[in-house]
Amino acid sequence: MQCFTCGNSAVGVCSFCGRGVCKEHISEKPNIIAVYVGKNQTPKAIAVSKALYCGICQPQAEPIEMPEIY
Repeated sequence: MQCFTCGNSAVGVCSFCGRGVCKEHISEKPNIIAVYVGKNQTPKAIAVSKALYCGICQPQAEPIEMPEIY
C-alpha cells in the first residue's frame, strides 16, 4: 500500500477513513470506539487516545443526517 499523500510506502492506515499513510505524513488523533450510558445516566465513551490519522479526512464532531441510505 502507498501513502495517499506522497506515494511512499505506507506504514499504517488512517483509523477514520482507511487511507494509507507513510511515516512522514502520519499523525495521531483520539478515536471514539463506542458510546454508552453509565451510572447516573452519564454518557461515557470507549476511545483510543493515539489512533493513526492521515491529516486529510475530516472526522465530524456531530452525527450527520444521511437520508439517502434509506
